[in-house]
Formats: sequence, structure tokens, C-alpha cells
Amino acid sequence: MLCAVLVVLSADMEGVSQLRQAREIVAACPEYWLTGKPRYEAEVAAACDGLLAGGATEVVVLDNHASGNPANIAADALPSGARLETWNLWDVPRHGVDAMLQVGYHARGGVDGFLSHTYGFELRLRCGDELISESHGRAWAARTRLLGIIGNDTHEKTLGSLSGTPFLVVQRSKGHDAAEPVAELDAVREFARTCAENAADVRPVDAPGETRLAASLSNGAAVEATMREGGWTRTSEVEYEVPLRTWDDARDPVGAAMLASFAPVLPVWSNELTSPELADAYDPAKRERLGAAIDAWAEAAGPEWFTSEPR
Repeated sequence: MLCAVLVVLSADMEGVSQLRQAREIVAACPEYWLTGKPRYEAEVAAACDGLLAGGATEVVVLDNHASGNPANIAADALPSGARLETWNLWDVPRHGVDAMLQVGYHARGGVDGFLSHTYGFELRLRCGDELISESHGRAWAARTRLLGIIGNDTHEKTLGSLSGTPFLVVQRSKGHDAAEPVAELDAVREFARTCAENAADVRPVDAPGETRLAASLSNGAAVEATMREGGWTRTSEVEYEVPLRTWDDARDPVGAAMLASFAPVLPVWSNELTSPELADAYDPAKRERLGAAIDAWAEAAGPEWFTSEPR
């Protein structure tokens, strides 16, 4: 058992147990406010309860989901002993964090799982010889113990070098556009409690040393300027590479790749939808174009999504 701070890293709502459809993850859509956000908050709060019950003296919650609302989790949704912070994952090592629990995680891009992706639409990342997920990137950035992962079944099956990490499957994929729950919040609490109790037996994650990071984007030809600004070198029509001395060197390249992958929806995107009222007042044409684009990505998840203009 650790008597120290544990970070609950809640990245991208897609792996939350009760989510059913793509529009629940986007703040411009009413489904987000009706069901998506409350379900996300409930699962994170349950994990906090479990960590505190298992011996954590403090839980810091980092909300890493890009919905258009920069505050997907409200402070009053968390139990006493847990608090929100806006730390960048790459800065976690300087905060004296002792361990991490990942909540709501989905499979990497290229896997046939519910809303599977890696940081953005149609982006694939390969570190050395391994196709990686957000679980890899964030655990390597935090440079601490990874106590466990809570999320989607296809993610557990494709963990690669993170295989063996305690994993609670709470959601089963039914293709890329649908999922069903397979666990309740009590299971989340119990899993998190056990992870905290076993924390002292977990070794810090080994981040990559000197290697190469490769990226593939379906819209790669259209975003070369953005990728080059992040340090990438284009190697083919849709592929890029960058050398790394350590995983810390991936910070700017990964940020650029995320931005590039979002390029198709940036004209209709807002990061200021912090309430249902603001979402309701958002430009209806932009909201519908964004919702249609998210639906198309969920249903097709192929290159054609990038080559057609939103209607």
C-alpha cells in the first residue's frame, strides 16, 4: 500500500462503461450533457472512491478528454480526498506523483473497437516496432507506477508492451460505432481499491530510450506544415518520422500530430462549451456539421471521412 498521491488519469471518455454512442463524447451535442458527461463523472468518482479506500491519501484527477468542454468533470462530482488539476501529463514527474490509474481508456487507432483512436482521428503512432495507444504515451510521460487500466475490451487485447497491467474491462465493443457495458460502478470501486492496496508491489513503467516515432494520418498530405512544425519529417504520402533520445522528446511531435488529426473538424470546433446553455447557443449549422462528422468517423473510420467536406 502507498501512503502518497495517486493520479487518476481519465483520458477520453470513450472507454467509460455506460457510453453507447459517439455524440455522447462531444460537448456541442445534447447527448453529451444528457448522458455522456454524467456517466464519465460517475465512473471517475467511483475510481476515486476505490483508490481512497485502498489507502491513497490524496487523489489527483486529470481530465484528458477533448470534448469541446475543457472541464468535463466538475469538482463537486468528486469525493472528499480527490481534487481536479490541469497538469500536463508530461509535467507529472515534477509533482511528486507516486502512481497512476487509467480510467475510461479505449483501444488504439487501427483496432476494431468502440471509437478506437490514438490522440486524434485516423492517427496511428508507432514507437520503434510497436503500435502504441494513449495508455502507452501517457504512462511513459508520467514516468511512474501504472497501477491498472479501466476501459474497453479491445484495448486489453492489444496492449502490447503494457500487457500484464491489471485491467478491468467495463465496456465491450460492438464494432467501431457501438458498445455495451459489462461492469457496474461497484466493480470499478473494488478494482481501484485493490490496485491501491497492491501499489507498493508495482514497478514504475519503463519508458522507451533512443528510438524513432512514426506517425500515419489519412490526411497526412494536407497537414505537412503542422507536422513539420512539430519536428516531423515526411516519409511518404501520409507518413512521418521523428527521432527520439527519450520519450520526453515526443512531447512536441505528439502535440503536432494531435492538432493535425483534428484538422478536418477545426472549422466547426469550439473549446468553450462549458455549459449546456453555451452548447445550446452554439451555431446550429456548425453543431450539425460536427455531429455528422463524428457520426461518419464512428461509422466509417476510414480515409473517405477526410476527403469529403462536412455538409
